[in-house]
Amino acid sequence: MKTRRAGDEITLGAVSGRVLFTPEQIRDRVQEIGRSLRERLGDERPVFIGLLHGGFVFLSDLIRAFNRPHTIDFLKVSRYDPPGLDPTDVRLIQDLSGNIRGRTAVVVEGIRARGTKIEYVDRFLRLHEPSRIEYCAMIRPEPANQVVPLAEAGFSIGDEFVVGYGLDYREQFRNLPSIIVLESSREDRPSS
Repeated sequence: MKTRRAGDEITLGAVSGRVLFTPEQIRDRVQEIGRSLRERLGDERPVFIGLLHGGFVFLSDLIRAFNRPHTIDFLKVSRYDPPGLDPTDVRLIQDLSGNIRGRTAVVVEGIRARGTKIEYVDRFLRLHEPSRIEYCAMIRPEPANQVVPLAEAGFSIGDEFVVGYGLDYREQFRNLPSIIVLESSREDRPSS
């Protein structure tokens, strides 16, 4: 893929969009977040918890930018149940593999959820009794869930549907190095 600048139009098969954030902008912002976490956490040895699947690319870059002793774990929850069910219904798909009791947990999200999923994650993690929980999201859309505060956000966006850098549309486009706003699809418009 050729080097793209913010605002460049892009075609991805049946989907078109435009570059919102370039790999260089993302890299620079991740470095800033890593530096901020180092300063705030000092000598703590946090556990970074990646929310699957959207947060795994951000997690990978963030732990390198953090560049201090840490461990990682993963959590996967889903709120996408068959139509007709309660939209606040959240299911645990993958639990933590380690113990976070008494430790600082840094939860890494690709994009902050608009609904109640992150509230479920927060309640669930508090049952594990960490000393504190900090949330970092690469993308904070407006409107985003504000009940669970973000300690760090990479970029704020409007009510746009974005892909790339771990974020997907129908399990596609996670591999894109830029964050792209999807603008049209021959099949249908994505829903957030």
